[in-house]
Amino acid sequence: MGGPRRVLATADAAGAACGAIVLVLVLMVSGCGGSDGGGRSAAPAATAAPAPAPSSVPPTAAPTTPGATDRPTEVSRDSGARADVPTVEIMAQLARRAERIAKRLPQAPVPAGIDRGSNRALGYQLLLEFGFPADQWRYLDALWARESGWNHLAENPSSGAYGIPQSLPATKMAVVGSDWRTNPETQIRWGLAYIAARYGSAQKAWEHSERVGWY
Repeated sequence: MGGPRRVLATADAAGAACGAIVLVLVLMVSGCGGSDGGGRSAAPAATAAPAPAPSSVPPTAAPTTPGATDRPTEVSRDSGARADVPTVEIMAQLARRAERIAKRLPQAPVPAGIDRGSNRALGYQLLLEFGFPADQWRYLDALWARESGWNHLAENPSSGAYGIPQSLPATKMAVVGSDWRTNPETQIRWGLAYIAARYGSAQKAWEHSERVGWY
């Protein structure tokens, strides 16, 4: 008659089918990355891209060749100290420097790597006399090395910028002294007064030059 055998075979087939369905469900759940506990599939964790580290490398001036600042040179860079700063502000900065000198502040030693008697050494001493912190030197050094190579006879034939700070026009330096064309101290004093009046620090002058190409 085969009745009990037919029932048993049907039950076995149903059990196998249920097992297959369970296996498929398990595989589907595993492939979806798991659940968040409430029946919903958990989204894959996002990986944040690392933020770029800010540059902390200070500007470094290229070394100058001994004697290179004593010969007339042409500057082709379209830069220079071209902003309009009122003469009264330049004179005010010079007056503040005179007050500091009158206090007979001790002279700071020139950093290693700077030739004594060079325009750079003079620039470092005058930087301190104008009240700038010593850490501003690296910015001033890089700025004027790029502008003129610290050559007080450097001239840009295209724009007319002249001297160590590349004053534009060159005659702006006459407010400090009539010897502005040949005297590096006159040029540096004007350049530092200009930076102090317009930017407040050599670093800000350097950053402006980096952005737009002049200061």
